[in-house]
Amino acid sequence: MKINFSCNAQDFDNDYKDILRAFYPHIILDDDGELLSLELKEIEENIFDCLIKCNNSKVFRRFSLDNFFLVDKDSQYYEIKRNAQIKRHSKAMLYEFLTDLTARTLPYGSLTGIRPTKLYHETLSKGVDADDYFLNKLKVSQGKVDLIRNICNNQADSYFVKADEVDVFVNIPICVSRCSYCSFISAELKRIKQFVTPYCDILIDELRCTKKIIDKMGLKVSSVYIGGGTPTSLDDINFERIIRESKFDCNEYTVEAGRPDTITKSKLDIMSKYGVTRISVNPQTFNQKTLDLIGRSHTIDEIYAVYKMARGYDFDINMDLIAMLPNENFEDFRHSVDCAIALDPENITVHTLALKKGSALKVGGYDNSSFDLANSMVDYARSAVENSGYLPYYMYKQKYMSGNLENVGYCKKNKACIYNIHIMEEVSSIIANGAGGISKRIFDGDRLERLANPKGLDVYLQRRDKMLEDKEKFFS
Repeated sequence: MKINFSCNAQDFDNDYKDILRAFYPHIILDDDGELLSLELKEIEENIFDCLIKCNNSKVFRRFSLDNFFLVDKDSQYYEIKRNAQIKRHSKAMLYEFLTDLTARTLPYGSLTGIRPTKLYHETLSKGVDADDYFLNKLKVSQGKVDLIRNICNNQADSYFVKADEVDVFVNIPICVSRCSYCSFISAELKRIKQFVTPYCDILIDELRCTKKIIDKMGLKVSSVYIGGGTPTSLDDINFERIIRESKFDCNEYTVEAGRPDTITKSKLDIMSKYGVTRISVNPQTFNQKTLDLIGRSHTIDEIYAVYKMARGYDFDINMDLIAMLPNENFEDFRHSVDCAIALDPENITVHTLALKKGSALKVGGYDNSSFDLANSMVDYARSAVENSGYLPYYMYKQKYMSGNLENVGYCKKNKACIYNIHIMEEVSSIIANGAGGISKRIFDGDRLERLANPKGLDVYLQRRDKMLEDKEKFFS
């Protein structure tokens, strides 16, 4: 199916197209095909007309910004906030039109951004009834509004961050093999073995630069998170070098160990030695047929064996599951959820499959667009884990996600991952280390700036001096 979409508000074009793709997962946006157009006009200050047409159907709406989410006109943020509000309102108009056209609704209504909870927090901070705004203006379903509200409430102890606090991220973009759903900038170990030690050498230089910045600015570290890739893909010598260098004076130190086939007793010993507090043992599924299909080179028995071994240490453990994996039906996914709950980890994270560019599933044409199946899987997971005593504490959305749904992290009481909350709500500055890492700095007045490290291993290795210089300037 092809849709030719045109609009006169080019700054918002990508956001409009995200709504279109949510309604029509298989469309190709092209110059040919059905013509759908949107015209946005400001007729008075902060009063807008929105005209949407598709062949014989059209709708006209007028909306006012009502000073909502606007800051003082003299502020440098005024235009940014104003444009965000214009975009939000006009997206809602397009959503209503497509709902009438298709007789379908989406669980998150007109919301396409990856951080619904951040917007909910912002709405509350303006003294606005957030539930009413999400339900009646953004058209978010009651069930998702309840979920968003619960998450925001459960974040209360970690949401407010002091100005002198910072989080540290360390990226190991290396895996033993590539899963078919993966689109991360991550290299297979067998292809880049000769670069592993040089990569760790420069990563250690960068971590030492980070420590100098933290000391110079008098910062306190809230949490450390080592992700990837799969950090435990490294050999023991390089793994220990990175774990040792990534140790900071903080209460939360996470290593996303991830794949059971890379977690050994020696690596658990190393993590315990240097004070790691939290790890992941990620099955993704408890169905062997699916593991084989998606390229996870381990067995179900290995998941249980590694989990049991990790339980011999003083780690909080997270387990990831993915809804809508290839060839899985509702019963397959329910089995995985039930198995994870039975193991009783501190955290369970339920992802909804997102078909991203670069993943083998996307290239192979896998269809993850069954709204009903995706919803039934995610609804079951939410009910089952919450009834087992877990609380939803962070969420994020991605493009091309099954059913236009979400990823949600659940935790036992007092077992939330601080880093996950901080990065998703963008309330804390983050000093990122490693290829592909993105540092974020929060300034007074709600301004956020980013500094991206080189993505590829080869470029990262070549740009050591410039990268360290840029980092020191960014945090000076």
